[in-house]
Amino acid sequence: MNIGKLSNEELKNLVFSRLPKLSERTLLGASIGADCAFISLGSKTLIASSDPITAGGMLSGTLAVHVSCNDIAAAGVRPIGILIVILVPPHATESDLVQIVDQASASAKKLGVDIVGGHTEVTDSVNAFVVTTTSFGISDDSSPKIIGRALPGDSLIMTKTAAIEGTYIIAHNHYDKIHGIVDDSLISQAKEFIHRISVVEDGFVAASCLDDSLSAPQSYVHLMHDTTEGGILGAAYEMAEFSGIGLSIEQGLIPVHPATSALCKACDVDPLRLIGSGSMLIATSNPARIISSLSDAGISSSRIGTFTDSGYRLFDELNNSIPFLPPQKDHVYKL
Repeated sequence: MNIGKLSNEELKNLVFSRLPKLSERTLLGASIGADCAFISLGSKTLIASSDPITAGGMLSGTLAVHVSCNDIAAAGVRPIGILIVILVPPHATESDLVQIVDQASASAKKLGVDIVGGHTEVTDSVNAFVVTTTSFGISDDSSPKIIGRALPGDSLIMTKTAAIEGTYIIAHNHYDKIHGIVDDSLISQAKEFIHRISVVEDGFVAASCLDDSLSAPQSYVHLMHDTTEGGILGAAYEMAEFSGIGLSIEQGLIPVHPATSALCKACDVDPLRLIGSGSMLIATSNPARIISSLSDAGISSSRIGTFTDSGYRLFDELNNSIPFLPPQKDHVYKL
């Protein structure tokens, strides 16, 4: 099998089709385009999600906490706890492990999330750190409610810029590929992208934009998806597929930071197909309200497309129609 996340078809055929039927207490299982499971706790709902970091190297502790918590934020809820599993390669030192743990601890503290347990072991089954986290949050009657599907006519909004996580990984783990090619000031900026990688505020602020005209106030946000493997285009495609509708995107509307453009060009990777934790994708019926609320919170956002009844359409910067392919192997693996 090829290295990297399974394709959507592989997931359906090799994994999802072989899972047991969900019990009544599970309101929604995680699936393509929706990373969280919703489990009934009576008057409240437990929201949970897991993510591994396999290409983060010695940045894995930081990335593992943020990426997992970002999934919970996509449900419009703040994460409250996290479990962490650390698989340590035999060649690692004790100080390497301490570095990973300290990173995870600092990130959890910053987000206000408790690390409540997990597992740590040294194994020759891995040749680099593999860190897997399971985060969870609680939704109750006071939590913003989103319908959980994009609708035809919804706008697609993205926060911040493309390939934030990928840019950070290149700057730290692949300096040899960019040194002498990319201006040092841009590399320095890229190394600070860790401060952009959380979308906990993005998700909570967006979901809190309520349509008060309804008898039971509901969020103007219909669906959110954080941008991980497959980048902006992969995550957007998954949202439409999950919702059973189509999508049209204009590439020229997708903001790409100058540092990202320079690093990706030097490494011959596509920033729109590069792992992008740090940007939240939002399907909404009221884009102006969402963009304004995010701006008031100091979070930049842009409208990049529209959900349609069917079909996938992608336009380049010259408004030429180009193939809009399903999620492919993330370009981080080209590094």
